[in-house]
Amino acid sequence: MTAPATPGTPSTTGATPTPAADPECVPGAGRTIRKLPAVTVPEVVVAPLTYDDNGTQKTAVEGFTIPAQVIDAGCVIQYDAPGGCLGAVKITGATIPPVTIPGSVLAGSQQEFPGVTVPGKTLAAVTSPQICQVKTNGVLPTVTRKGVVRRGESRNGAARPGGFVKGDGTVPDLRIQTVKVPEVRLPDVDVDPARLESRKLPGQEKVDVFTGEGKVSYVAPGDVLFDTDKATIRPDAAKALHAIAVKIKGEHPGAKLRVEGHTDDRGDATYGLRLSERRAQAVAQYLIRTEHFAAAQITTKGFGETAPAVPNTSDANRQKNRRVVITVAAG
Repeated sequence: MTAPATPGTPSTTGATPTPAADPECVPGAGRTIRKLPAVTVPEVVVAPLTYDDNGTQKTAVEGFTIPAQVIDAGCVIQYDAPGGCLGAVKITGATIPPVTIPGSVLAGSQQEFPGVTVPGKTLAAVTSPQICQVKTNGVLPTVTRKGVVRRGESRNGAARPGGFVKGDGTVPDLRIQTVKVPEVRLPDVDVDPARLESRKLPGQEKVDVFTGEGKVSYVAPGDVLFDTDKATIRPDAAKALHAIAVKIKGEHPGAKLRVEGHTDDRGDATYGLRLSERRAQAVAQYLIRTEHFAAAQITTKGFGETAPAVPNTSDANRQKNRRVVITVAAG
């Protein structure tokens, strides 16, 4: 006769540790994280195959468990960017680990059922770099950050064949179970392109307005607002700042604002950073004291020379990099 498998206590073999989460996907300053759904592969339990030998249950083939696997699919990282720029985007890599169906031996014989290993798969990270709006020949073109796609990948399913084993007089006929592990797939992940639209602030030809990714940024050249190496707002800069304030109050009342200061690469970097911080704070204080914004609405940040709009390769480019940016959340 053919002996059926009966419940027993399987042994755990071929365990694959759950991969550690990518440290890049841990929330932190300067980036927004969108976790991708993990994929869970259920455990496969193979019970021992036993038979009756004159009232005694004996094991013909040991049982085992292929542990469940939780596959970390990674995340999409949106990096913060200065106003007037579209932040870089990264879809992190991911790994589908290998899996093994253990081999088995029929007790009291040389009959083997060889193990099967399915190799893992690796998905490489993909990125789209930060892109900033740059005036070219006096014109501010619309710019686009390219979309990115991380192509999906699969780990094949597999089976360890079983089959009928004829008894030898001591052991009865047996049917060895076929053991299967399923296919696993991480799907495609894509991030759409983003556009940064530009225009001039009405009545203020030196103030640029950038719109994209839910933000509106007003960019005023530092040379318009401040004298060289100074952080005191010039009297003739009030008109430009007032026009920005009126626009923000009309279109985004009560919105949070971030005021950024930027310098070029001339001189000491530490000095440039402090100057950019003081200029950002000066504009924030002007908005609070003169334009009557609530202090709780406004944060400031100095970038110094670390976030140029264009390479610091000429005096004209350096002039573009000396700027103050007031950014509000759209909506």
